[in-house]
Amino acid sequence: MNGSRLFIALPLALALSAGTLANDEKTRTDSSMNSGAVETLKSSLPSTQGFEVEDMRSGDDGAACITYRVSNDQNGQSRVRAVVQGDKVLRETTGNTRFAKAWNSKCVASR
Repeated sequence: MNGSRLFIALPLALALSAGTLANDEKTRTDSSMNSGAVETLKSSLPSTQGFEVEDMRSGDDGAACITYRVSNDQNGQSRVRAVVQGDKVLRETTGNTRFAKAWNSKCVASR
């Protein structure tokens, strides 16, 4: 009787392990895409002093929605948002309607 339980439990354990490995692979792929988006963002900044990613999400279309902090010229920190897709970076600035449209369609809608 114990042998038959093991025979049933083994395939179940293998199936669960395979699912976990697939999720780990997806996480690694997402992480590498995310780190690439962060590097693209950093390379577009005039200064990376005090740069720190606060939040980051990836959309289905490959866009990365990043909220980050950087040191400002008044000895404080500024909280800024950006949309990175490929090598294109749209950063939040006053009156930047292209950024607002991209953030609303790619970042807000995906939540």
